[in-house]
Order: sequence, then C-alpha cells, then structure tokens
Amino acid sequence: MEYVVLIPAYKPDMRLVSLVDELLAAELPVLVVDDGSQPEQKPVFDALAERGIEVLRHAVNQGKGRAMKTGFNYLLLNHPELKGVVTADCDGQHTTRDILSVVNALREHPNDMIIGARKFTGKVPMKSLLGNKITCGIFWFATGIRITDTQTGLRGFPMNTLERMMRLPGERYELEMNMLLALKDLNIHHNEVPIETIYIDNNSGSHFNPLRDGLRIFKQIITYMCSSLASWAVDYGVYILLLLLPLGLAEATCHVIARICSSLLNFKINQKAVFHVKSGKREFIMYIAMVVIALGIGTPLLALLTNIGWNALIAKICVDLLLFFFNYLVQREVIFRRRH
Repeated sequence: MEYVVLIPAYKPDMRLVSLVDELLAAELPVLVVDDGSQPEQKPVFDALAERGIEVLRHAVNQGKGRAMKTGFNYLLLNHPELKGVVTADCDGQHTTRDILSVVNALREHPNDMIIGARKFTGKVPMKSLLGNKITCGIFWFATGIRITDTQTGLRGFPMNTLERMMRLPGERYELEMNMLLALKDLNIHHNEVPIETIYIDNNSGSHFNPLRDGLRIFKQIITYMCSSLASWAVDYGVYILLLLLPLGLAEATCHVIARICSSLLNFKINQKAVFHVKSGKREFIMYIAMVVIALGIGTPLLALLTNIGWNALIAKICVDLLLFFFNYLVQREVIFRRRH
C-alpha cells in the first residue's frame, strides 16, 4: 500500500458509498473520518463497514480541518510505510478518475503537494466563480504563489508533509487555506492537476462564505493593512503638522520627515504582528534601504504632482497608496521572508 484516499465525512449520503466502491475497484485504499454525523447517517457508515472500510469517529462535529488532522495522525501512527495521502470530499464533487490523476501526480512529484484544480468551465455558479477568482488574486498578492483553485478539497500530500500540516492552525474549512498560505514558509512546492468541475444542487451546500472565510484566510494581509493604516496615520499626522507649523518646509521635506517617524513604528509592527519573524540588524538595514528607495520614488513623485497643481494632501494619499503595494511585496519577498 503506497497511497490512501482520506475522506472527511459529515452527514454523508449514499454518494459516499458509490465513490468508495469506485475507489476500491481502482485498487485505492480508503480511510473515512466520521466528523460527528447524526444517527440518520448510520446506514451509510454500515455500508462502508460491510466493505471493510476503516472509519475513524468524532463523538461531536469538530470541523473538516480537525477531521483531516485525525486522519493524518492515524496514518502516521499506523501506516508509516505510505508514500502519500490524497484528500477528497464525500459529496461526489471529486471523480475517481480525478483522484487517480492526483495519485499519479504524487508518484511523479513525490515531494510536492498536489492540487486538484477545477477548470471552471460550463455552468459554474457565480458565487463559486467570483469567489475563486477573488481569493486566487488576493492569495497571489499575499504570498507570491500562483494557484488557480484555492478552494479545492482534492489534494495530494507526501507523507513527509503530514506532521507539518497537522501543526497548522485551523479546525474547520480554514485549514485548507492555511495549508496553502504555509507552503512557502514550509518550503513545500506544489503542482496542479486539472480536474472536472462538479457542483451538487448549484453548489447550494458550499460552506465557503467570502466575507467570513476571507477574514480567516487573509489574516496576514488584513493585519498588514491595519499596520500600514496605523503607520500612515502617524505619517499623515506628522506631515500635516509640519505643513501647518511656520517652518517654511517644502511638501517633499515634510514627506521625508513624516516617513522616517512612521517607518520605525511600521517595522516593529510588521516584524511581530504581520510576518511573525525574529529579525535583527540585517532585516532592519534592509527595511531602511526599502524606506530610502520608497522615498526615492515617492518624494519626486509627490513634488511632481504638487508642481502640476495637485492638492498636497490628495497627492500624498495617491503616492502612499502606490508605495503600500511596493512596500508589502518587498517585505514579503525579501525582508521578512523565512529562510530555510
């Protein structure tokens, strides 16, 4: 036995039994985790038991993330000889053919996480299409990793990644996104396999809520925005104060002084609250270099805008918005990037 299909199941119907039958026919072992289903689902699990399927049980519903961790833990303890695990949903959204494609991709890339990426062709519910496009775009900005389907539950994990995945935060659906967010920090590469897009009842059973899950998913970038907003408030306050004081300073000079004041605050907040990296002199020097470069971009741009007639306050807002994206990318990719 080299690969196992792990299926977290909460209130499944007989479609789970049909999927298991197909997987067994394809000679793929299956492990099911019953995440606190109701007595009404007993016939489903009885049918699995008749087929010799191992079913791990939660006494109460604990969430898909916890069910996955329960399955990972069982396989690590009882089947350390495995080469990999494929997770699939219990509701019929993943076909046996696509699950086999992920298994084969794991064979070809034994150290990579495999993502079964839906092609989103045909009649796709607007909620799912827009939700995926938006999350993929923000995910790329937050991490620098391009993934075409961040919400898929069909994934392949090399055995040597399971312990690291189990340590990630998240007990419910957010664990799946946390796994993707952690790829770079864990130094795990990924590969995508195109799979069929299947929706049950127009995806009415989808648990993805763009607002709720977006807040969970993009905690890092939201924290960065709050950090930037706090630093910007200091920056803008000092800038306005210097303009109002009878010092005769030019707008560009006020901009430089204000940026120095806010940068010291921003560095400490980003280090501890956003990127969670223990940094020292090296990171601080790189941060100062980034600030100097940003000033080299922002100061002449601000001077240009004010010289052509822009209001000084509006010009600064526009310049700072541009530098917001520049600074985040530099900090993510260079200054606070974890090194292995």
